[in-house]
Amino acid sequence: MKISELSNKQIAILWFGLEWKSSLNFLLKNNTNPWNITILDRQEIVDIPKWIKSINWKNYLKNISQYDIILKTAWSSIYLNQELIPVKSKITTQMQLFFDNYKWKIIWVTASKWKSTISTLLYKVIKDAGKNIRFVWNIWIPVLDEIDFKQNYDYVVCEISSYMLEFLNKKNYISILWSLFPEHLDWHNGFENYVNAKLKILQWSEINIICNKTLKEYNLEKQYKNIISYWKGWIYWFKNWFFTKDWNSIFPTKNIKLLWNHNLENICAVLATIDQLWIDINSVKQTIDNFRGLAHRLEYVWKYHEIDFYDDAISTTPESTIQAIKTLNKKIDTIFLWWTDRGYNFDELAKYINKSNIRNIVLFSPSWTKIKKSLQNNKNINFFKTDDMLEAVKFAFKNTKKWKICLLSTASPSYSIRKNFEEKWELFKKHIKALSETPN
Repeated sequence: MKISELSNKQIAILWFGLEWKSSLNFLLKNNTNPWNITILDRQEIVDIPKWIKSINWKNYLKNISQYDIILKTAWSSIYLNQELIPVKSKITTQMQLFFDNYKWKIIWVTASKWKSTISTLLYKVIKDAGKNIRFVWNIWIPVLDEIDFKQNYDYVVCEISSYMLEFLNKKNYISILWSLFPEHLDWHNGFENYVNAKLKILQWSEINIICNKTLKEYNLEKQYKNIISYWKGWIYWFKNWFFTKDWNSIFPTKNIKLLWNHNLENICAVLATIDQLWIDINSVKQTIDNFRGLAHRLEYVWKYHEIDFYDDAISTTPESTIQAIKTLNKKIDTIFLWWTDRGYNFDELAKYINKSNIRNIVLFSPSWTKIKKSLQNNKNINFFKTDDMLEAVKFAFKNTKKWKICLLSTASPSYSIRKNFEEKWELFKKHIKALSETPN
């Protein structure tokens, strides 16, 4: 919907969090009649202009059908709010407003995990090639606060989640799709809806860059055109310590700071993309070599008491924790795990744990039954159950062998006892630091 079409519509802003303060400011700045705006939320609404209507508490969705447009935060699911299903044709999001009103070249990036790494490195590479570029995350700062619609960027790189793709209709320049495995199943009401949301990134793109494994697994060659694939034996790959294109060496992997195979695959996605932008690889090779990755993604943090502590707090699926175990291999002695009921299956993770040298597992509620059941045949593991990060870290200090690794890579979100992964990480760091400074 164009900005000019908003002015005389009856608009509901649904759920008044950080993003929707941004939406209200955007509407008012673009001459929407304030008397046509209503804020709906199940909780008390504070700090809004007096002339803006609001409805909250129990019946806030009772008359939802009376609005022409429903601006919904991407983080809230219609499947968990059944009253919205009859009016889903009226629902739009900030990302849709961004797409409808920004006319220049957009590069979308999505994956079940590691999309932040791909999109961040891609942004840095394009920027260092001298292009005028803007980067939009799928978290932290709302997209309508990030983009100046009057600005002509060469490219906008946008990390996009399945939440945002669910209602998105678009036609963009390049779409990048990497991994697809079970994630956010509660939000999407099942894996099929999740996959369908993710695959919307490929609709109406000029170019689709897809991981070869995902391409084959979901038979995407027959559904979409203008496909460029990468990874394992395809156009862009790595072999014998070199990145390759059509089996021809491009440059060596030996100087890469972004270690481990799944990150080499991330770089292949970036190489495939910049090739389409006619960026000379030699002009950005140093950028790729020196990129160290993002926080909370297999990040080496400390060596305390001859124990190496790694932060992989953002790994909240079994598949991403498997990658961490494969990467650090036989060096892991202690791992911290959670389980949240998102329909995950931990049997494959259990196989990797059983093949590893992991001897100690900290289980936080309510993970005890679910994960321990998958590992029930392993008699060599020392389990420790707790809801207290301090006690977990004490256990790690006492039981992890010297010169081995203690890994925070929880295989599931920890919302049952933590606000977010950052809180989980902050407690991990705080208690390790405190205990390391305590005299024996």
